Amino acid sequence: MGKRSADTLSEKTKDQPTTSTTTTRKPKKIKSTNKTTTEPLKKEPEAKDNEDDDILSTKVPFIKKTQVEQAVKVLIDHSNKNLETNLDKGELFADQIGANDRFLNLVIGLKRITPKPKHKPIKISSTRIQRFTRRKEITFISKVVGINKLKGKHSSYEARRLLLNNHTLFLADERVLGVLPGILGTKFFKSNKLPIGIDITKPDRLKAELERAIGNTYLRLNNGSCLNIKVADLGRLNFDQILLNLTDVLGQLGKKLPLDGWNNVASVHLKLGTSISLPIWLAPLTDDLTSNGRFSTTLTKLEIDKIKAAEDRIALKKEKKSNKLPTKLDRIVPV
Repeated sequence: MGKRSADTLSEKTKDQPTTSTTTTRKPKKIKSTNKTTTEPLKKEPEAKDNEDDDILSTKVPFIKKTQVEQAVKVLIDHSNKNLETNLDKGELFADQIGANDRFLNLVIGLKRITPKPKHKPIKISSTRIQRFTRRKEITFISKVVGINKLKGKHSSYEARRLLLNNHTLFLADERVLGVLPGILGTKFFKSNKLPIGIDITKPDRLKAELERAIGNTYLRLNNGSCLNIKVADLGRLNFDQILLNLTDVLGQLGKKLPLDGWNNVASVHLKLGTSISLPIWLAPLTDDLTSNGRFSTTLTKLEIDKIKAAEDRIALKKEKKSNKLPTKLDRIVPV
């Protein structure tokens, strides 16, 4: 019995080193796994740097530069193809060449409509000016069209179409802005080339007034939920200049848009006159205010006052109806 017990003890002692060696190998495996887990942590800053490089501007960090570049390239190709085909078709399609497919437009979709229509300028470069004035008083501008001449020589549809296609920007005396829409016709409305009002009553400030009008593009706030901004002339600006214009315009939209700026924007698209709209940013389908969610809205003081006034009117009508009912019942004579 003693020998067997000794043999068993010796067998156990022989087994002990094997178990100890296995336990010493396990930490090595754990260390190796730790090395693999630390590798992704080193790559995370590189991914963040790539995300920062893809930002169009620090003022609009949620708009990706690659998305904007792809949309601009596609629209430039579309414009060039349409230009070639329309030139082959002749003069009948000249208005589409000059007024529609050569201008890049930024389309802003709003969550809520604007309470009051008004005009907000955003800086952008422009060229070739056509100006309407009350009298032919300005001599240093290449071409001036008076109201009488506009009603006479340019009264036909063909003359107004050529006038529209030969110029990219129209300026007008503020005193005649009210009568111009009826004279120019619907073609100017569709092409988004309505004249911009300037003050020409002060000759010493005329140069600065013209430079201010030429160096800006104009955002017209209508009563709808879709706004259109003319960003660039594809026939005059190269790819890099178009991107710079887009960056400047998008960077200023937060201050120009009504009802809390970007928090009121649902979508941003780029389009030409005859092309489809290409999205460059869509609001996420959340109600998170920090990420400009599609369903996140902050009511302004004016909106709160309007809602309260509407509720008061409804309550007053209900009160009047309740007061009138007893008087009508009292007049009924029982049979």
